[in-house]
Amino acid sequence: MGPELHESRDGYNSMKKPLSGLKVLDFSAVFAGPICTRILSDCGADVVKVEPPRGGDVIRGPRGTSSVFSHFNAGKRSVTINLNEPAGQEVARSLARTADIVVENYRPGIMSRFGLDYESLRAINEKLIYCSISGFGQSGPFVHRAAYAPIAHAASGFDYSHTASQPDPNAAPPVWGIMVADMLTGSYAYGSILTALLGREKHATGEYIDVTMMESMMMLIPGQMQAAQLDNPPPAGGFRPIRVKDGFVMVCIVSEKNLRCLCEAIDRPDMLEGEKFRSQRPKHFPEFVAQIESWSEKLSAEECEKRLNDAGVPCSVYNKPSDLFAHPQILERKSFREFDAETGRFLIQNAPFKFKNVDISTANHSPALGEHTQEVLAKQLGLPQEKLDELKASGII
Repeated sequence: MGPELHESRDGYNSMKKPLSGLKVLDFSAVFAGPICTRILSDCGADVVKVEPPRGGDVIRGPRGTSSVFSHFNAGKRSVTINLNEPAGQEVARSLARTADIVVENYRPGIMSRFGLDYESLRAINEKLIYCSISGFGQSGPFVHRAAYAPIAHAASGFDYSHTASQPDPNAAPPVWGIMVADMLTGSYAYGSILTALLGREKHATGEYIDVTMMESMMMLIPGQMQAAQLDNPPPAGGFRPIRVKDGFVMVCIVSEKNLRCLCEAIDRPDMLEGEKFRSQRPKHFPEFVAQIESWSEKLSAEECEKRLNDAGVPCSVYNKPSDLFAHPQILERKSFREFDAETGRFLIQNAPFKFKNVDISTANHSPALGEHTQEVLAKQLGLPQEKLDELKASGII
């Protein structure tokens, strides 16, 4: 049985989406840039995704589309342009002339080679908001290094920070199957673009934004960054899976109130005596966990989660992704949107925020490669059909 599919949210008034009327020219591919522009699209912006004529965005896959591609590109329009050719570059510049926002995640220097860098486009569109997403930034000794999410995880100190509490100091750092850097960097790009748009409203000027994966990941480890500046840093606090009868749960004790609730729930008031498990808990953390597990190992994960949460102790079972399709909180929030595509029926997640007065659920379609090329170039640039045919015959579009 696959996941149960649910309709999109309804019952909202007809107010326009908050970014309705804004034009976005999206030169990004794979994950970081596309998730940024998909959320812009969710919020009402008209996003034109520029792809190479042969193959398009690599996450389309061999069939030309995929459920992963749909997750990152729902609601966009696809235009194919060969940016390696001067005629293609000129078409892209013409589109940028009326754009509000440009997003790109090419290696630094590539957009300059195409004549599509910020300085070139600002000369024809002074109010343009231009966002570049890269591994290490647009300057510095690492500017031309290739970077994918695992590289940013390693370079930023994020991976190393997870080895600090490992029992074996020689254990290899973890390797994440989740592209944290891509999703986080895309979120920072989205926020910075909105900030620049607000600045443009106030000051009538465009802006160039340089967002990096490495620095985005560094923002996840502020405690470790501060500890690294101390000669004798205190033992790091932390969290560890708590063993139960049928697996593990996560329990978070971060305040005196949490601790008191825990001790009451497991009938261990003695753990509040002295400072051992209060102010000195990081130093004695393995013993602290053992005390909890002497109680939790008699319970199932579901029983433990309920009893601790009922007592005011933050606790969660470890859900599998497949559990979330029927999760009561996710169902109440209507967090998924149904797709019915050539590749089959599936769900993609809406943006993780909602507005009260307008529905920003993602669109339930994603574009075929080049689906909107002629429409966009005819309507936005006014190109006649004979010119479009000429560009297509020469491989420009």
